[in-house]
Amino acid sequence: MGHTPKPLKIITIGDLKDWPEIAALDAQGHEIIAHALTHADLILGPTCWLMDEQHRKYLDLAIAEARRRRYPPTKKASA
Repeated sequence: MGHTPKPLKIITIGDLKDWPEIAALDAQGHEIIAHALTHADLILGPTCWLMDEQHRKYLDLAIAEARRRRYPPTKKASA
């Protein structure tokens, strides 16, 4: 698998680090940081996404949004 030209730093909590999708992101060149904040009842932050089995189908959307925020589109100069 090739490396992504726009890598992200992704923090996983609990057993998300064991998901095959997370392993694939790691193989693509993203930095995966596994954390054990499983004792927390609520995690707040501007780049947080709820991600559990029920929301797993939205992982690609979360990655796309993270890329858009981390690497905003450049404005092209008009002629």
